[in-house]
Amino acid sequence: MPRQAKRTVGRPRRLTLEAIVDAACEVGIAKLEMSLVAERLNTGVATLYGYVRGRDHLLELVAQRLVGQALIKDEGQSWQNILREHATITYRLFRSLPHLITNLMGKEPEKHSFDYSRAVLALIESRGVPETAAVNAYIEINQVVIGAAISMMRREALENVSIDDEGRRVLLPELLGDYRPTLERIIAGYQAELTTGDGDGTD
Repeated sequence: MPRQAKRTVGRPRRLTLEAIVDAACEVGIAKLEMSLVAERLNTGVATLYGYVRGRDHLLELVAQRLVGQALIKDEGQSWQNILREHATITYRLFRSLPHLITNLMGKEPEKHSFDYSRAVLALIESRGVPETAAVNAYIEINQVVIGAAISMMRREALENVSIDDEGRRVLLPELLGDYRPTLERIIAGYQAELTTGDGDGTD
């Protein structure tokens, strides 16, 4: 009788929230489904619900991870352009995943978000911008960008129903949902302060 090969049983992969987010990132936001993530982790969908509340929650975690990975590369650009890059990244994130705006309220930020913020602030400060000015500019721009993302969603909703008494479509202001003019005013304000102070206000 032939000798039967001994079956080796390896230690099962320990499932963690980090591993679930890793798998979700591999699947990608566009195709993200709980079943695909479970399949990649060789587990059941029900098991995932022990770590995340559902698809929307997982999407939120993936988006926060992507923000953490979307670190602005230091290519010697000015602090002004670092802020512009940050604004673009943030705006695109909230436009692609608008439910993140409502999820911001009453929730603790993920570690990836803190890592991203620290990295951006470190780049700005390395250009000679004082810490307080760097933090204040970062906060102001975040508020403007989030507000613009909300306004753009509102604009898209209004464009479908804004009809005058004669049945003509009402044209909405071009500024609605555009963060860039306010962004440039913020940058110009801090540049003026740094130029007259001890910082480097060159563009």
